[in-house]
Amino acid sequence: DGVLDEPDLLYQDLRDFCTYNGRVNTHQLKKHCLITRCLSNIHSTSISTAMKHRPISINSASAIFWGCKLHSYILLGFLLLPGFLFISCKKSDPLPVPISNEVRLGAILDLTGLYSEEGLAGKAATEAAIADLNQRYQMAGSAVRFSVRYKDAAMDTAKALAAAREFYNEGIRLLVSGPSISSELKAIKPFLDANHMLALNCFSTTPVLAIPDDYIFRLITDDNVQGKATARMMFTDGIKAMVPVWCIDTYGNGLAQTVKEQFTAMGGTVYSGVSYATGSVNYTAVIQSAAQQVTQAIATYGASGVAVLLISFQDAADFFKAAASVGEMGQIKWYGCDANTKKVTVTDDPEAATFAVKVRFAAPIMAIGTASSVPQAAVSLAARVKAVTGSDPDDMALTAYDAVIIYSQCYNLIQKYDATLIKTLLPSVCASYNYLGISRTLNAAGDLATANYIFWTVNPTPGGWAWESYCTWFADGDYIILKP
Repeated sequence: DGVLDEPDLLYQDLRDFCTYNGRVNTHQLKKHCLITRCLSNIHSTSISTAMKHRPISINSASAIFWGCKLHSYILLGFLLLPGFLFISCKKSDPLPVPISNEVRLGAILDLTGLYSEEGLAGKAATEAAIADLNQRYQMAGSAVRFSVRYKDAAMDTAKALAAAREFYNEGIRLLVSGPSISSELKAIKPFLDANHMLALNCFSTTPVLAIPDDYIFRLITDDNVQGKATARMMFTDGIKAMVPVWCIDTYGNGLAQTVKEQFTAMGGTVYSGVSYATGSVNYTAVIQSAAQQVTQAIATYGASGVAVLLISFQDAADFFKAAASVGEMGQIKWYGCDANTKKVTVTDDPEAATFAVKVRFAAPIMAIGTASSVPQAAVSLAARVKAVTGSDPDDMALTAYDAVIIYSQCYNLIQKYDATLIKTLLPSVCASYNYLGISRTLNAAGDLATANYIFWTVNPTPGGWAWESYCTWFADGDYIILKP
């Protein structure tokens, strides 16, 4: 329950945190001091002046910060804020309660339509974070409360833009979790940048939006990483030729191109494939067109050397049912993408599930943990989300939880609803945040710097079918390890 009231003590605390076996990690020390300079500039005051006579109870601060490796980092924010709510002199003193302040967030998600399963899971994870966060504010004696309003984009870019405008008119400047797909986020980007609305996104992966210094941050990796993981998985499986089938939108076009480039670079052959417009899809026609190319590929490389890459949303089951009656399509392996991983539309449909098992459909998604080991915090959160939605969430949906908490930590540092100031703080706060068991350090474009990927497959169970983790692609060395 120590008290920090002198700048040299704060620096020493930072230094101690970055010391290992008697040696100071100067790189870490420099990184963790970044917030010091940032906040000092924001408040136009020297650290020493701001800190004088402003002691703070560490226990009080810890009540509303978790998942952050460096408490000193957070404590500094309190010390720099005039009149911050957690000023305390003695452990026995009651905590002062400030004027009530509601921090409003907005979430644009696909709550209906072809990607609703993901949107509903993201909403449930967001709600879990809001409940936990507000409980901690209450425990800390604070009247600050976070809330979220939701708007359904239903995979419609026009609806997504209308939702962003509505949030702006309502005074909401912080978007969390969504939009659910990259085309929606791309559609609202000009409006966000022009009006200084900040999006902390958990679903968009297109490299097109990997743009430095804009108002979009993404807590997941872009598809350059997923493309590399998918190509490596195919190569590891001995695939020599690939026939891609992909949806025509920002996400589908970008991911298809990335996988093609990565697979070709590894020596693979990519056929022209089949693209299709989302909406009213003739699945039989798409499969028949792809089957012609698969037949050609088998003649050259053999069935064991040929694969289909399916980039779709939760309608993967419809493609499987259309392919089940086409002989050559069931002789080869199929691979998926993060948008069709772990979807119950596959495992709840006997015909689709049977086909997925037959072709060893392997779909990747950014991983929290590995195929063999998942951190307990992520396991617990997944159970809470499933209790609401009835299906197992993927790790992108769980990331919505972290997005809410990261916003709160930025707000706690400045005690001001200001998207531009929060934008300045986000990279530093993310660099020190790790609650669910995955680092949230961002790259220069404001996206998650790196992550492993888990490939999931469908397997029969006594009661039907279920998704199970199959293997892990490790980003640090570009290799695959099968689950024991």
